[in-house]
Order: sequence, then C-alpha cells, then structure tokens
Amino acid sequence: MTFAFTLPTTSPASFAASFSSSSAPSLPSAASTRRAVYRDSLKRHKRLSPSEQTNGISSLQTTIDEYLPYLHTLDAYKTSQDVIQSSDFETEWRATLSRRSGPAEAPRVRRKGLEYEICFATATLAYTHALRARSFIQAALQSPPSDSSSTSSSEHMINQATQHMTTAASIYLFLQNRATAGERLTQQMPPDVTSSMYNALWSLSLASATLLAVLKQDPFPSIIAIQNDKNSKEWMYKAPTVPNSVKSKLLARLCMYSADMASKAAAGVAATPGSSPALQSYCGDLVKTAKAKACRFLGVDAEVSGKLGEAIGWLLAGKEILGMISAIDEDKGTLSRGLDKLKKAREERKIEKSHPEGLIAQDAGKTEEAMVLNELEKKWRKINDSVNFETIPPTSSLIAMLPRGRPIFPENQIWTPPKLSSSELVQLQNQAPNDGETDWLRADDSDDDITPVAESSVPGGFPRSQSTGYY
Repeated sequence: MTFAFTLPTTSPASFAASFSSSSAPSLPSAASTRRAVYRDSLKRHKRLSPSEQTNGISSLQTTIDEYLPYLHTLDAYKTSQDVIQSSDFETEWRATLSRRSGPAEAPRVRRKGLEYEICFATATLAYTHALRARSFIQAALQSPPSDSSSTSSSEHMINQATQHMTTAASIYLFLQNRATAGERLTQQMPPDVTSSMYNALWSLSLASATLLAVLKQDPFPSIIAIQNDKNSKEWMYKAPTVPNSVKSKLLARLCMYSADMASKAAAGVAATPGSSPALQSYCGDLVKTAKAKACRFLGVDAEVSGKLGEAIGWLLAGKEILGMISAIDEDKGTLSRGLDKLKKAREERKIEKSHPEGLIAQDAGKTEEAMVLNELEKKWRKINDSVNFETIPPTSSLIAMLPRGRPIFPENQIWTPPKLSSSELVQLQNQAPNDGETDWLRADDSDDDITPVAESSVPGGFPRSQSTGYY
C-alpha cells in the first residue's frame, strides 16, 4: 500500500562558495557541513542491503531533519536579502523517479540554483516517510494478534504508518504549491521536481493513507491468512469481528476515495514526460486494489442483509476489476462455461500456491485481495448452491452501482518547512565563517554507483514479511 521509493544520492556542494551573509556569517558554511553529513548518509544507506535499509531509515530521516532547517533558513535569508549570492550554485542529484534506459541506474542530473537543492532534499524527506510507513506495516504484518495487547500494538503500528503517509502528502503539497506559485525552476528539470509529479505523489500518498485506515478495520486479510497458515493457532483465540452492514458501506466509500486519488496519481505520472513506468504501473495497480476492496465490502453488506446472490456478484465484480476472470455470461454454451470454470480454477490454484512472502509484496496488494475474494466466494457459493439458490446479478450492473468516495484525511494540510531557532541563529551570528573545507566535504562521489546485492523485493505494495500473518 506504499510505494518502495529508491532514495536519490547527490554530489558534493558548498554553499559557502556561492553565498555570503552579513547577519549570519557562518550560516553558509554550517549549511555546507550539514549537507555533507546528509549526503554521506544517503550514500551509506544506498550500500546497505534491503533489510538493513529498513532498519536504518529512521536514522537517515534524523539526518535529513537536521539538514533541512539550515537549507530553508538560507533560502529565507536569501529572499529577505540577508544572504547574497556571489556565484552560481550547482548540484547534481540522481533522479530516481525518471525513466531508466535498460537495467542501468536512474540518471544523474546537474542543475543550477538553490531551488533545485530545496526540491530534491525536501522531497527525499517525503520518500523516507513513505519508507518508514512500509517498515511499520511490515512490523504489524509480522505479528498476528493472539491477544488484545498484540492487537493494540498492531493497530498502533498501522496508525504510525498512516501518520507517516499523511506527513508525506503534506510535504508534496508544499512542494507543489512552491513550484506552482514561485515558478523558480526556469531550466528544464527532471520529472522528480515538477509540479505534476508532486501533485501525483500527493494524490498517491493520500490514497495509501486512506487504505491504511481501512486496513485497521478490515478483518478479512487476517482471517484468510490464518486459514492458509498450517502452523497458525490463531483460531484457538478470539476470532476477528466481521464488519456490520453500516461499517461495510463506509469502508467501501473510503476505498473508492482511495481509488479516485490513485487514479489521479496515475494520470499525473503519465502526464509527466520521462517519468518512471514502475511508478505509473503501481498507481494503476492501487486503483484496481482499492476498487476490488470496495466491491468486497459491498458484498459483505449484501451478505449481512441476506442477499447472498448479490454478495457473490460483488465478489465476481472485484475479481473482474483485478483482471482475474471475465464476468460469467449465462448465455454461453456448455463448452464455454466449462472453459471459464477451468480458467478460474487455474487462477485460484496459482494464488493458493503463491508463497506468503510474495503475497505481501506484489502489485499494491492485488494478489492479496484476490486471495480474500477467492476464499469468500468459495464460502458463499457453497451456501448459495446448497441452501439459498439465489440468482447472481451480472457484474456490469453492480460495477455501475459503485458509490462515490469519501475522504477521511484533510486535503489541504501543508507541511511547514523547518527553520533554525533564534538561539541557533544567534550562535551563527557570533561565529566566524569557516573558509577552509575539509577533504570529506569535497570528497569525490565516484563510488556513488556502488550498489549492494539486492534481496528479493518488489517495488510498491506490501513489504515482504517473515510471517503469513497480516496483523
């Protein structure tokens, strides 16, 4: 439910060589020092294995939080004429959201101006919030509940993941407004720092945050995980509570809002020339997952209301949205119906044989949702074929009845850039600038291309888990 961003790396740069300040003489050199530490942390993080990166993302985020106040204070002083630019300031960043040529790494793009640095450095903070959300989701999924305390802990971790995604959304909204209002980026820029990309990432973050809020109230992934885990003893404890009719309708509307926002994100990425196809594909998968979840909750609502045939129809509509099977056409001949059943059975066996770790990491949760739909359909069809004998409505009529989405988080929450405190500014005003820079500040970045041997991982969707439990 959160995209697995690849963090960019950057070249060495010195603010002191391009900027000077009369009110805070040591501000440019102090910003250069903080940036060097930040750059070194990004390089070290890139060389770690995926599991080590997950554990170290919190430390990296702390380093970013320590650098950004200096950067945004320098920008504020420049705007107020307290900082004078004496020469061109130029930096190079690896554009990780740009289209790649073959298996090669994302291109490195060098551009002039302080705005370029602000956009990339601040957006990287949003990426780390999304990655921290993934780490919290992973922790929640690895600890299936066996008592009330475990359940509370999992819900707390999902809440933390949701907060990180809403924070990321507010950062993207800040960058979008800055890019739109200021129009400071006059050069041709990589897709990563364009207004359309920020708008797409803002929509994607809100879509992910909304689905995380639904996940906390959704018992079915946990039920299916317990049923398919031969080593699980969760059935001996308290069974998850199935949502009632009213709650199911609300969750369906939240899922539809997530689908709408993910659709906007997919359109925004597609409208950004040179953007990453992987990101666009992920947005499209998230649209399907969210709509399929909405169909499932509407099916639960119908089943609770005693309309079992309609409930099964909603499950088939969800599977059709996921692209698993075509709608069942009762007018087909016997041979065609037999081929449809054979195709359906083959898809179900493929999902059931999938390794649990793979289910948690694929396609924005598409496979996981397909597994839930399959299990519910088996259960409800067995009852309907032996007791109810209700007619299953066509999926086309049900899909046309999908409700409008309902937001749960504010859309106008904008991140406030951090600035240095008054005491820190006083210290910089009284401190002489450091004209000499050490070798590590001007260090060569030729080893930036060194990457570790990656563990099996799929960008986007759920992070891989060591357990079959969902939460």
